[in-house]
Amino acid sequence: MIMKSNLTRWKKYTLVFVVAIFMLLCSGSQQVHAAITRENTQDGFKLSGTGTMDVQSGNSFRYYLGYQVPSEESMDYRVDVTMTFPNTELTPGRVSLWLGDNSTYLYPNGSNVLQGSGTFNESDELEFMEIFTYYDNYISESYVDFNITVNVRENRKNADITIYPPEKNYDKTTGAFLVTVDDPYVLDPLKDTSKYSVSISDSSVGKVTGITPRSGDSVEVNVYFYKAGSAELIFKYGNQTQKVSFTVSKTVITVAKSITLKVGDTTMFSSYVFKTGGGSITIKKVKSSNKKIVDAAGGFIIAKKPGTAKVSALVNGKRKTITVIVGKKSAPKPTLKQLQVKVTGYKYYPTSGKTYYRTKFTNKSKSIITKVKLKFTMTINETMTRTKTFKVNIKPGKTKTMNLNIGKLIADPSNIKVKCLRIWYK
Repeated sequence: MIMKSNLTRWKKYTLVFVVAIFMLLCSGSQQVHAAITRENTQDGFKLSGTGTMDVQSGNSFRYYLGYQVPSEESMDYRVDVTMTFPNTELTPGRVSLWLGDNSTYLYPNGSNVLQGSGTFNESDELEFMEIFTYYDNYISESYVDFNITVNVRENRKNADITIYPPEKNYDKTTGAFLVTVDDPYVLDPLKDTSKYSVSISDSSVGKVTGITPRSGDSVEVNVYFYKAGSAELIFKYGNQTQKVSFTVSKTVITVAKSITLKVGDTTMFSSYVFKTGGGSITIKKVKSSNKKIVDAAGGFIIAKKPGTAKVSALVNGKRKTITVIVGKKSAPKPTLKQLQVKVTGYKYYPTSGKTYYRTKFTNKSKSIITKVKLKFTMTINETMTRTKTFKVNIKPGKTKTMNLNIGKLIADPSNIKVKCLRIWYK
């Protein structure tokens, strides 16, 4: 019973001792960590404060950063470090400072100050800072205090902005510029429209009328040109600005001197007005010199009967005239039903086998039938067909009979029939 009681008491003492040691370690660790503070800066972060190096147990010091890389892509960093020790005797010959898996070496400058700088690339979170000291001579101290300043700056790469104008000189009213942005830290840089802006340096020359997304890194910028002159398309992305210059040609308007229409045709005066350069066209007060031949109303030109008339209009304030020549109304397109075809006889030559069908055509259309494609059906032991194309030139309303060579047959045909498959006309 006495041995059991002593054993229980020993276990309690051991437990108390372990808990006390654990709390002491935790308290010591918190004191060391609390002496160094981290400050977020505009382009990275800064560490500053004091720490204590356990020289006898590994010469190392660790500080938790918890600093997250600010994008999906990797980041380039620049680090500058300064460490100060109490005196030259306690100053190590070299220090290696690790940020994640990246090391920077510090060397003394002849006193108790060590300095170092470097660059590195990181694609993961910077979780810890670790410091290792290397002494050239043995020191009797177990713990060495130090002051430290660590500046870590993001060496952000600028986005690559490119503007592709369709041409440098514009002789039309509109143009579309293609803009691409290659940002190494942003997957879809142009997805958020608040991140960029587009403008024209001279609003009297042109204006941006719309932006059409083409892909995650490109947009099409549509521009309307008001007048002749030079300006710049300005594209701003973040703190970057890219420009491309362009020139709008002087506005020149030309109008067709004459046009030819058929009776019944209708067209627009604007269809014969052409422009180069910026700006727009206004057409007003269209009128005809002879309304019996050509009528003009609301910008339309209407051909009424054969003859010649002049149609004029105010084009951007200046009177322009087009001579309109009106011809007879075109004949309607003939149909297959308007051409009657019939075989009225044939001539067969037994020796050569050549066969000619006497074919009668009657053209009831208003056009000249120039060529026909015919299909002949006949019986020679069994039903057979022959399809050939012939030049005929049959005038409107006329009848014409022709002997058509359909080729060679092996015997006299019977039950001869013909069908027109296609006609050509003028």
